[in-house]
Amino acid sequence: MELRQAITAVATDDTHVRVSFDNGVVGIFDCSPYMKENYWSALRSPAFFRQVRAEYGMLCWPNDIDIAPEDVWEDSVKC
Repeated sequence: MELRQAITAVATDDTHVRVSFDNGVVGIFDCSPYMKENYWSALRSPAFFRQVRAEYGMLCWPNDIDIAPEDVWEDSVKC
């Protein structure tokens, strides 16, 4: 499995993030499946969701909420 790191992240709506990876590829990551789980329930708030950032290769939000780089890479629809 190829492991890529997210270097930028911008919310495009209330469930999707546009991610730029360290190899120059850009993808759209759908967070809606994660929002069903308790750990990520804060992402259901649009204002909170839009605080997304890329840090340590992951998608990160306040309060130590994150999504692992391998999931972001594998599940992103590449543009």
